[in-house]
Amino acid sequence: MQKVSTQKGFTLIELIIVIVLLGILAVTAAPKFLNLQDDARDSVLQGIAGSLESASSVIYGKALIEDQAGATGFVDLNGNGANDASTDVTTVNGYPDGDNAANFTKLLDLPDEYLVSTNGTDTAFIYYTGYGDYSVVANAPDTAGDKCSVQYVNAGAGERPTITVNTCVE
Repeated sequence: MQKVSTQKGFTLIELIIVIVLLGILAVTAAPKFLNLQDDARDSVLQGIAGSLESASSVIYGKALIEDQAGATGFVDLNGNGANDASTDVTTVNGYPDGDNAANFTKLLDLPDEYLVSTNGTDTAFIYYTGYGDYSVVANAPDTAGDKCSVQYVNAGAGERPTITVNTCVE
């Protein structure tokens, strides 16, 4: 009596089907897991928003000390007692003025690929220049909700400024 050996393993057809199924899963799942650049940019934007919140609070404290917390004023950063546009921060209700983009470059150490724009309505946007067509300054974000930006809206009387992160991820 000879012993009949039983085969173990997959047939060639079964192996090909499994490989094809794994390939389909990889193609559909990879974009979700490999979208790391937008996640990294969003993290930078969150950091910028946190820094902006802290800097705004410090400026508000200095504005109170210098009696500059009214409708408009300035915080004397160089200590000479005069409003120097190159060094001092203009304020609205004691907080940095959102219509003055230079305020934010003075207060924040922004990475090179991030710029500040204003839209003339008490709002500033700090944005990533590599997103979409933002590399052209004329196309900079200027509307609430524009992606890949931090939006800063001036403080109202007795209020804090509104700082919103508009993520890069769809």
